[in-house]
Amino acid sequence: MHIVLQPSLKLIDPRESGKLQGIIAKRFSIIAWSSILVLIITGLIKTPSSLLLDTTSNFGIILLIKHLFIVAAIAVGLTIALYVVPNLRKASPKPGENPSQLFFNYQNKLKILATTNLIFALIILGLASMLW
Repeated sequence: MHIVLQPSLKLIDPRESGKLQGIIAKRFSIIAWSSILVLIITGLIKTPSSLLLDTTSNFGIILLIKHLFIVAAIAVGLTIALYVVPNLRKASPKPGENPSQLFFNYQNKLKILATTNLIFALIILGLASMLW
């Protein structure tokens, strides 16, 4: 999300950019969590149960590593949803106020965590492609 928005946010008044980020993050979160749930369910349906924790084959090891990255991505997503975004909303400037340093700190945390999750997603895709 931030890759698409970041260039545009620099063109908007900082007071309005926080409001826009909050609105978009809320809508994006619904889509993101729904997608993760669907991917987990379909992955569990398609994966033979004997391979879920198999470390005796290359296939099983790659699958286990992929699952660890999925758990890490979910943990980062929960950190964003339950910690960063609520605090970003609390720290967002009121109409007419300038953004505080705390607001910018939470914006930076959001950017770092979102980038981390993007990297995890690319690694997960790479690992999934190795399983075909």
